[in-house]
Amino acid sequence: MSRFSPPRVRAAYAKALAQVPIPAQTVAAPDPSALTVLGSATIDGRAVEFGVCADAPRLWVAFADAEPALLGFLSGLVVGEPDLWVCETTHLSWIRAGTNAPEVKRAAAKVWFDCQKFCEG
Repeated sequence: MSRFSPPRVRAAYAKALAQVPIPAQTVAAPDPSALTVLGSATIDGRAVEFGVCADAPRLWVAFADAEPALLGFLSGLVVGEPDLWVCETTHLSWIRAGTNAPEVKRAAAKVWFDCQKFCEG
């Protein structure tokens, strides 16, 4: 992408790039069974859980019905532009399929903001 590209082309490229999950290289991932589950969603027929762990303060994503259970984590939720970081490479084909990545991001944002509303009253 050139800096001389038309703004609408650059905007479309940035939007498409934002939907792609990011492989996380070396992250000390928590045990999925130790997560405090804040919410869940069914995406593409799979039960996805969103939780937190005191030792690793992020919003973690795990599967309730798959091994390995951990998928990864999200960042950027506070500003409403979540990035999905995939820790387990065995799930990369699933997360890249169809609209799974954007749906995980949407569900994570909903869980995050619902919990925020609940905590703040």
